[in-house]
Formats: sequence, structure tokens, C-alpha cells
Amino acid sequence: MLGSLSVLTIGALMLASFEVAASDVSIGVGNPYPVSDYTCQDGTRLAVRLLGDRASVSVNGATAVDLPLMGPDGTTYSNGQHTLTFVQGRLSWGVGRAVPSACTGG
Repeated sequence: MLGSLSVLTIGALMLASFEVAASDVSIGVGNPYPVSDYTCQDGTRLAVRLLGDRASVSVNGATAVDLPLMGPDGTTYSNGQHTLTFVQGRLSWGVGRAVPSACTGG
């Protein structure tokens, strides 16, 4: 009886340690669309996820908005109200007709 109990205990511990190890390996792995954080000159904080044909942007921690890709060059995303632009590796963020603000981070 004692022998079968210890075998069960060892088996349970082995299963538990395998589950922890497997989940640790999978954290963040395989995410093809990572989030990049930026801070703009005007103080705006952006969390940007580029999704190919659109960008998902969270402004100052608010719910993300999707901005469709504009044009064939793949550097501008806009919904008419918000505009995200990448020029020579630099990001800028514009709202409405205001002058876009340069942002750093990534």
C-alpha cells in the first residue's frame, strides 16, 4: 500500500512540474504581432501592434483602435481621425488636422 502511494505521489509531482515547465516555455512564444510601446513629444503614450493590413493602437491605455493601411508603401495607417506614420524608422502620431507628434520607443 505504501509503495503504490509513493508511486502515485511521485507521478503527480512529475506531472505538475511538467505542466509548469511547458507553460513557462510558451509565454510570448509564437506571437506574430508583438506590442511596441512609444511615448510621443506631446506626452501621448501609444501601444502599437502592426497587423499587416492594419495597425491596432491603444492611446494612453484606452481601448485599441484599428487603423487601416493607407497606400502601397506600408508606412501610413489612418482611419481619418487618427494617423500613425513610419518614416525612415521613426514613428509619428497625429489626431485630426493637428501637426503629428514625433514618438520614440518601440
